[in-house]
Amino acid sequence: MIRTVVTGASGFIGRELVRRLLARGLDDAPVHVVVIVRDPSKLPDDIRPRVETHTLDLAEASAEAIAEACGERAVVFHLAANASVTGGDAGVRNNVRATELLIAALRIRPPQRLVFVSSIGAVDRRPDDPCTSPLDDDAPPHPLTRYGEGKLACERLVTASGLPFTIVRPTWVYGPAMRSDSHLRVLLDMVRGGGTAARVNFPGRVSVIHVRDLAEALALAATKDAALGKTAFASDGTPRSLGELLRLMGAVTGRAAGAVSIPRPLLSVARVLRRFLPLAAQNLCSDVLCASNGRLDSLGFRATTPLRTGLIELARATTPSRDERWMVTGGASGIGRALCVQLHTRGLTVTAFDRDGAGLSALAHECPELRIAETDLASADGRARVRAMIEFEQLPMRGFVNCAGLGARGTVGSIAVELERTLLDVNVVALAEFSTAALRRFAGQTSGGTLVNVASSAALQPLPNMAAYSASKAFVLNYSEAAAEEYAANPAINVITICPGGTDTAFQSSAGVRRVEGEKLMAPHDVARIIVAAIDAKRSTTVLVGARTKVMAIMARILPRRSLVKLWARLMGALR
Repeated sequence: MIRTVVTGASGFIGRELVRRLLARGLDDAPVHVVVIVRDPSKLPDDIRPRVETHTLDLAEASAEAIAEACGERAVVFHLAANASVTGGDAGVRNNVRATELLIAALRIRPPQRLVFVSSIGAVDRRPDDPCTSPLDDDAPPHPLTRYGEGKLACERLVTASGLPFTIVRPTWVYGPAMRSDSHLRVLLDMVRGGGTAARVNFPGRVSVIHVRDLAEALALAATKDAALGKTAFASDGTPRSLGELLRLMGAVTGRAAGAVSIPRPLLSVARVLRRFLPLAAQNLCSDVLCASNGRLDSLGFRATTPLRTGLIELARATTPSRDERWMVTGGASGIGRALCVQLHTRGLTVTAFDRDGAGLSALAHECPELRIAETDLASADGRARVRAMIEFEQLPMRGFVNCAGLGARGTVGSIAVELERTLLDVNVVALAEFSTAALRRFAGQTSGGTLVNVASSAALQPLPNMAAYSASKAFVLNYSEAAAEEYAANPAINVITICPGGTDTAFQSSAGVRRVEGEKLMAPHDVARIIVAAIDAKRSTTVLVGARTKVMAIMARILPRRSLVKLWARLMGALR
């Protein structure tokens, strides 16, 4: 059994590394995990009883006491540090002193290997660096913060120690337990707050890595002979612009973000003046913290946590959970899926229904706490199952969203009767049955609830060649608006009708509708964001989503009925 020592095991990265070691050991061999921490009470409950704990402050303990804790021939992971980038001189001294004493201890009890966890901040960029390519593992260091200077000093101590070592420089590490004042968490809070800066498409790229992937990288660095005496950056291998990160955070949380571009002349000025700006400002327009993963990749490392999945996890973990049930039909794809994610990241308890089992499984992989139910809404048994779940749900029923919908292109008489019946069962019968069940449930709760029915811009006029579809969506619109008026006397019950225009989902292909070259379809997460905003408003309303939908609504009002139908017959023939 390999003795492994983790300093700083109560920290964000340390906890994840300990869990990784306890789960799979090192190089398929079991390990005995020793942790050195200042405050054992900060060790999570799932770790504390499974490790050997030594309560030591590495910056103050004697080398002999540290050596005793490390033991013989251990693999030592040194993570303990003051991790604040703005920690100043005191933080630097603490980090350097802790490393000095650990090295002195390991000269008494030599290790198999010392893995020192440094930072990309130990390198940063030289003033004359144009930042046009990622930092490589041998880039000359020029740290721009006192924290980075301290990490670089520790690297030099480790390199000169004569001990067998590997140095890993993580890029931006993120995960559910990260500090609230740390990079991606700060960006996420900016997006949630809806601030002006969060709406800007900053082009500066950064490298990131999920904490679980970093734990895998550290375990790899501790066992590979090719890593001995080497220094390597650790990232997921795909640098992202800050604007892309902001947009993705907005997509999973239901906020508008990262869409406003910076004028080119202003970008040029910012890049020329980069060297005179604080580090945080340098990152906005230049690739300062963008690093290559070359050396770590050569060891066989591959990050496995998709950024989107990691950001969903982070958003969910940093939002208080609410024991309120939301149910969404059509949750496996398109608008329904985007809405499930956005409700999930708000801490709500969500159930997604769909007949697409594979799509539901993919959704559950992104949102592990979300409940899925593979259900065919075209069948009476499937609809009965959903109604029963509405009726007998143990948690307060906060909302129900009818998002599932089918389309079929073709003239009346050319579409198979079975297909048309299925379309009407899903778009009309299921929606009416679930609306009835949900409104009855809401009426029986003092807290009320919200019913959201997703219609379509097709509801605003007849559509030749999609007659059944447009008629079914007209039913949704009229039915929902009538129900909203029926429940208007109860302010705790809201009925929201959503009429989105063309959206980039699987609907076009499944309905046999061809896409128009250059057509700008709305993103599902943008439609979902508008739905969430309507929910937050806590009032019954009808929302026309998209400029084209609003134009269609005006046309439906001002054109004679016969002219409107003829116009749409020509448009459907020419475009769809």
